Amino acid sequence: MEQCPWKYNIHSHTKRCGHAEGEDEEYVQAALDVDIKELGFSDHVFLPGLTQPGMRGDYELLNDYLASIRSLRKNYAKQMDIYAGFEAEYIPEFEEYYRRLLDEGKIDYLILGQHYFFCDNAMHWYIRDTTYEAAVRHYTDDVIRGMETGLFAYVAHPDFFLIFGREWNHATIECAFAIAGASKRLGVPLEVNMAHGRSSLPDERGAIDYPYGKFWDIVSQVGSDVVFGVDAHRPEEYRTTSYSRFETFAKAHNLHIVAPKLKHRS
Repeated sequence: MEQCPWKYNIHSHTKRCGHAEGEDEEYVQAALDVDIKELGFSDHVFLPGLTQPGMRGDYELLNDYLASIRSLRKNYAKQMDIYAGFEAEYIPEFEEYYRRLLDEGKIDYLILGQHYFFCDNAMHWYIRDTTYEAAVRHYTDDVIRGMETGLFAYVAHPDFFLIFGREWNHATIECAFAIAGASKRLGVPLEVNMAHGRSSLPDERGAIDYPYGKFWDIVSQVGSDVVFGVDAHRPEEYRTTSYSRFETFAKAHNLHIVAPKLKHRS
């Protein structure tokens, strides 16, 4: 079992989202096993009035989620710092809700994980009823607008758009430069996400998937800050992740690694 060399992970889900497994305390115990000192829970944000089974929990789960994290924070205070957060899409209609969660101290941070766009009171997959290039540009515009709000600690899997069609072309290159440029300009780090590359890094198998080396070469060229995210959906993923392989990936692409800035970090 490898130890986590950077000692933090603030991208961790819970079973409330409908596609993760395990009890909250099991995530804490697994993170302790790999010497993580700062753990953030960032389940997919619960949105009032919106149901999305299998992707995010209903809004009614909010109090249970926060109470569980508060209890774990107290019980494990001598072993690690535990934070409450959410992974959330940029959605203008919910921006004030996000601000209230932060301003009222209910959560410590948000990370920007742009999976869907919001239209007609529903979430929609970017590639639906459009071309690959249009979907990538729509995704990129939403990610940049999200960064511009100042609400998010970092951007989760910014190269997520590569799974829409798995093509690296003029449109994806243009969008990679746009995302990296906004990150640099606004001071919002980009996340090397370990979920898809956990068993085999994309460059090693020739696939277009994240984390994708050519995207991260552009990030390095632009000079954006970078963080790591385990994106844990099962407690055991803390113990089975090859952290050294992602360190090697970061070094190979000359990435500038930083620790994420959280609202209540001392």
